[in-house]
Amino acid sequence: MTSPFLETPESAWVASNALAFALRDRFPVSPGHTLVVPRRLVPTWFDATTDERAAIFELVDTVKRQLDAELHPDGYNIGINAGEAAGQTVMHLHVHVIPRFRGDVDDPRGGVRHVIPGRGNYLAGRPPPLATGGAEDPFLRHLAPVFARATDVAILSAFVQESGLDVLESHVFAALARGARVRLVTGDYLHITQAAALAEVLDWAGGNAALSGAGGARGSFEARVVEVDALPGTIRSFHPKSWRFEGPGFGAAFVGSSNISRAALGPGIEWNLRVDRHRDPDAYRAAASAFERWWSRARPLTADWVERYAQRATHAPVGLPPGEEDAEPIEAPPPPHPIQREALAALHRSRAEEGRRRALVVLATGLGKTYLAALDVEAWSEHHGRRPRVLVLAHREELLVQAARTFRRLLRGRAARFG
Repeated sequence: MTSPFLETPESAWVASNALAFALRDRFPVSPGHTLVVPRRLVPTWFDATTDERAAIFELVDTVKRQLDAELHPDGYNIGINAGEAAGQTVMHLHVHVIPRFRGDVDDPRGGVRHVIPGRGNYLAGRPPPLATGGAEDPFLRHLAPVFARATDVAILSAFVQESGLDVLESHVFAALARGARVRLVTGDYLHITQAAALAEVLDWAGGNAALSGAGGARGSFEARVVEVDALPGTIRSFHPKSWRFEGPGFGAAFVGSSNISRAALGPGIEWNLRVDRHRDPDAYRAAASAFERWWSRARPLTADWVERYAQRATHAPVGLPPGEEDAEPIEAPPPPHPIQREALAALHRSRAEEGRRRALVVLATGLGKTYLAALDVEAWSEHHGRRPRVLVLAHREELLVQAARTFRRLLRGRAARFG
């Protein structure tokens, strides 16, 4: 028998004594990864003498002192493989001294127990690997915890509906307030994505950009769209769905069937498989790389593009596929309540009968000031035959986003620009 360790020249040793020597691993798993080897060709730890074992651990201490001084690691793993079933590939006893550094893995708990993948960290509760949807297991229940921790969010959703944005809005804006980067890619396949939903996405981007410009450590929100007609060759289908989240100490991706709609995030029967970066790094990297490829191929979402898309979607020649025939309806705006009707009448009198150009309406919280403003703009437009320019002032971001949504939904079907 021979050993590659015995063929290593003494000049490559980093420490030695009468019965053992130490050398750097040729394929280190971390900086400073070192092997301590007996000078005698001993197959496993259990074949070594008491003196050899003592000599080996004497050198383990020596190596640790060297690495502490040179690399300042935060911890160590000391490991021995004994036998092929335990992963030993060189049948010459060698003890691994592996320096560990904070952040070198997402969650280090479990240590050497990770020799059995997936069984190492018994202290960390493993999230369910599959979201199956329905009332018992809605997809949002899986998304909410990772949204709350993420500093980087990447969503690829073939279709976007207003109802789904309503579900996600609070989670997205909470992430942005924490400084997270949020990216969304969608597509125009079969015109299933709602133009009104894309307009609302623009509201999110514009509102967040304005707040970022006003100062503060806000995150970024970006949206892009894949044009199916611009895909290469004969590809005319775009139907992927993935949700990826990264934050301190974790990375998680979901790949499955949920688009951005209320049904897909809630009671719909949708399957989404979770991949955690520390458990299956290859699968996680594949999902991340695939998103980045589509992100680079997609075009930025703009108001001009949304307007053109809305015109195309209105005259879409292709029928929707089974299961997508009915876009989830957004509830029609309610009729104004008595207090709002009284205020609208007073506004009309002040303008039409008294010739006033300015007015002030004061309403208590919850009585619908924003909706009243949208109703007044609608009435003014109908009276004058044109749409006025409107400036909305508010002291909180969510009020501006809510105002944009209210105006859009009341003025649905009419050309209107929001910023």
